[in-house]
Amino acid sequence: MHNISRIYLSLLIGLAVIVVCWRALVAIGDLVAGDETAFLAFPLTVILPACAFAFLAVQQNMTSQEGALMQLGVMIQIVLILALPGLALYLALGFPVVFLVVELFETRAPAPLRHAIKSRVLR
Repeated sequence: MHNISRIYLSLLIGLAVIVVCWRALVAIGDLVAGDETAFLAFPLTVILPACAFAFLAVQQNMTSQEGALMQLGVMIQIVLILALPGLALYLALGFPVVFLVVELFETRAPAPLRHAIKSRVLR
């Protein structure tokens, strides 16, 4: 069974929490200033992606290394969706690119590079 290394998982979780808190503060600040758009969009633009991130973060024991790498790639993509609301739609539509990058990494990257990255990122 394959998992994301605890240090990278902790780093991503911490980053996601920081971004969610930042987006909440921005939404509240905009609401106080009289613009309720960010606050009304908060459930769809922050809470839903954060729930998807949390679901992925608790997943353990991927069957393959490729699955664990895809899990890591999707988690990074979700953090980007949370952090860059202006590009969120384009990033969400780009999820197949994550899977393509993992496939290209598995099939085209030199074996020593693949082994070095997998040994650091996966456990």
